[in-house]
Amino acid sequence: MRSKDRLDELRHRARQAGLAPDATPEPCAPHRSDIEELLREVEPVRAWILDVERNTQLVRRLHADPAYHGDPLLQEQLDALATASNALGLKVCGALRQLEARARAGGGGGARARMARLQYAATRRLFDDALARHQRALAALHNQQHLLLREQLRLTNLTMSDEECEQLLESDNVAVFVGNVRAETAAARRALREAEARRDELQRVERSLREVRELFAQLAHLVAAQQEQLDSVEHFARQATGHVESGGHELLKGTVSRRKTRKKKLGLIVCLASGFLVVLLVLVLS
Repeated sequence: MRSKDRLDELRHRARQAGLAPDATPEPCAPHRSDIEELLREVEPVRAWILDVERNTQLVRRLHADPAYHGDPLLQEQLDALATASNALGLKVCGALRQLEARARAGGGGGARARMARLQYAATRRLFDDALARHQRALAALHNQQHLLLREQLRLTNLTMSDEECEQLLESDNVAVFVGNVRAETAAARRALREAEARRDELQRVERSLREVRELFAQLAHLVAAQQEQLDSVEHFARQATGHVESGGHELLKGTVSRRKTRKKKLGLIVCLASGFLVVLLVLVLS
């Protein structure tokens, strides 16, 4: 914001009052160029101060919004405004240091030095006022949040020290009813998901154990069937052994009886032959 040049207005008033000199001295070109340079240097600083003022108005507007404490978007906007105001404050401080150095370098006399000191003092006062208003707006918002947090703690019968309250305020966790319930709900949901995952895993393990048990039952059934088959094979082997032994005795008896039968046959043949010969002799002799 540039300062208005009132030199022509002052000259006009002086002529009307009869106090104007015959010859009006013109300012030197170097002085005018220095003043123009000074005003150009001060102009962005004034613009930054106006930006701080606008941020303060926005902070107050957000503070007056009834939905501020339950709307995270508004809280993010407030944080962005505070960050922007801090950045503007740093810029203004750096520019004011340069103006102060320029005012001191100008010496004690001269229009340029007085103009530099005047611009520095006025800009410094504007910045101090804007910064004070901004700090008061933030402090009012902080106090309201602190009172709201205390009221919520009183309603929930919770006890908390001032340091813990400040930590909650710094972490933007002032919604005891909403934020903490949401956090507890999220934690409960995570625990529920973990429990469901463990339940599914246990069900899979149970199914695997059931399949293994069925497999072992089938193996036991097969082993029992094989044992029965082995027992039957052993039984039939014992029967075969007995039959072999009895067959050997029967073969031995058959061999003996065959020999006896052969002897009987031979004796019978001899008897028949003898009888035939006797009959033949009798017939021949008769």
